[in-house]
Amino acid sequence: MTEINIGMPIKKGDLIIPFTNQELLPFIEKHRKVINDYVVGQLEDKDGGPHLSDLSISALSFDTDGTGGSFRLHFKIDRQFCCSDILSCQMDYIDFKFNKSNDTISFTGSYTVWSIQ
Repeated sequence: MTEINIGMPIKKGDLIIPFTNQELLPFIEKHRKVINDYVVGQLEDKDGGPHLSDLSISALSFDTDGTGGSFRLHFKIDRQFCCSDILSCQMDYIDFKFNKSNDTISFTGSYTVWSIQ
């Protein structure tokens, strides 16, 4: 299983630990394409042009030392099948851990494809 690693440079006053879900989401949105490409790359079935939508954050927590923590990024995997005008979506998530070092916050997570065969 591959991991996704995102490094975000932080300017003074940008994102200060502890932060809220609403403060974190714009930073995640800036990396939507990277996250989308990572998740879609893990999918075995790419029919319907899968892409992510409706990103949200939950379970935000911080380490006691104030330099890191974790959160869950929820999203829908949307598909549109052109020959039948059928839309479908599937809710899913990635659990991320983050760590602040100097002027960078690094986010690491891995996506598991949940499919019942």
